Amino acid sequence: MRIGSLFSGIGGLELGLEWAGVGETIWQCEVDPYCRTVLKRHWPDAVMFDDVRDITDAPQVDVMCAGFPCQGISVAGNRKGLE
Repeated sequence: MRIGSLFSGIGGLELGLEWAGVGETIWQCEVDPYCRTVLKRHWPDAVMFDDVRDITDAPQVDVMCAGFPCQGISVAGNRKGLE
């Protein structure tokens, strides 16, 4: 199966899906530049989008995953909440 990822972060969901044998990640979308460098290191052949609002011609996928924007609630983030 072909996997697409929105709000990819550093690719935890994609990695888990691949390790579970679900399929191969073919594209990702992440706005954070640092996270994109991590993603490119681990998925050099995946198409990279940097803004979900600009995705117009993403390759077709069988599985779509999306990360939760956790910076506002994560102990590693700013802890300002969901608002």
